[in-house]
Amino acid sequence: MCLVAMCGVFVPDAVLGTVFYAKDEALQVAFPEGFEISEKTVMLSPEQREAIERIARAKVTSGLFHFFEGKQNGQVAGYAVIDSRIMRTNLAVYMVVLSKTLVVEKVVLLAFNEPSEYQPTDAWLKHLEGDQPIEEIEPGQGVPPIAGSTLSVHGLADGVRVARASFEVALRGAQ
Repeated sequence: MCLVAMCGVFVPDAVLGTVFYAKDEALQVAFPEGFEISEKTVMLSPEQREAIERIARAKVTSGLFHFFEGKQNGQVAGYAVIDSRIMRTNLAVYMVVLSKTLVVEKVVLLAFNEPSEYQPTDAWLKHLEGDQPIEEIEPGQGVPPIAGSTLSVHGLADGVRVARASFEVALRGAQ
């Protein structure tokens, strides 16, 4: 028993990780009460994947683009994508919420499996929001860098660019 307690003391934060929101809780943040939420999956063609990577200047981590569509009174109000990326050596899970015109409305960290000192703050995540050109969603461009969290902020910025580019290619290309 004492050995178990001692082992717990030596387990680093990165192994334990921190979960801030479950999927259902995250979707309530994206689409509050009164929204109808549907899940959609698009199998990206090699051409779509290449286009997304070219636009986002970042790797697409899956050939499936899985997103949520929020409707209010039968009209599309916006979209959300829950994705994950390796920041340093472990995953971070995040959600990108976009308006129906594909403006980034929110970026929410759902789980962070790195030590907490590498975790970007909610105030920093707000820099990823808005209608800035996709090339400005980059630390040192339209997004401030954070000393000591370089890999985390680059990973999250890459993820937001890929999410936006995925909607541009997979949704607008299909309409």
